[in-house]
Order: sequence, then C-alpha cells, then structure tokens
Amino acid sequence: MNVGSIAFDLTAARRKSGVTQREIAERMGTTQSAVSRVESGRGVPSLEFLDRYARALGAQLVIELGSPPALPSRPERAARVKRVLRDYTFDPWEREPSPAEQRSLEADGLARERFQSEAPAR
Repeated sequence: MNVGSIAFDLTAARRKSGVTQREIAERMGTTQSAVSRVESGRGVPSLEFLDRYARALGAQLVIELGSPPALPSRPERAARVKRVLRDYTFDPWEREPSPAEQRSLEADGLARERFQSEAPAR
C-alpha cells in the first residue's frame, strides 16, 4: 500500500459514484482542498478520514495492507507508452551524451547507427 494507490482508489470510487470533490467534502464536513490533497497523493489520509470518506460515498472502501502493488504487465506498459508517445522515438544521441554515457549506450546495444536508421525522413 502506498499513498498513490490509496489516492487512485479513492478518486476512482468517488468518480464511479458520480460525486464531485466539493460534494464529498460537504458530506464529510471538510473542505474540497482537503479532499483534493488526499486524492492527489499530496496528503496521507488518517483512518478517520477514510471512514468519513466511505460513509460520505455510501460505499465500502477496501484497502489491503501488506500485499504487493499490482503492476501492469510488460505488454500493457508498452501499450500505454505507445498510446502516449505515438510514433515518437527517443534518440539519446540527439543531446550529445558524454563519453561515459556513450559507452553505456553502446554496451546496452543502443549504438548511434540504430537510431539513425530508424529516424524518419525529413
């Protein structure tokens, strides 16, 4: 469990219920900014806050402790990157890497020629 996963779960539960931050804050007797801080992961919610949040939603919140976070599979992560970057290919050679970085890139099979051959025609 981490603050980011709690924030994500709270936000998802609230949105699923069709409630705004302002509405849930009013039901909880707190401010919209307090709800925003927790939902953005900038604030760590107390157990009391989580209980009031669940009651304001009228739903149960299930938080698992001690379990490893479920990470997306490698193909799913690759698909997410592809959706965001589309056809963009990062070329580490564009920024003139230092000699040590050049050796590291070449050791990883990322030779300059590989990126030059993949570069789109201009």
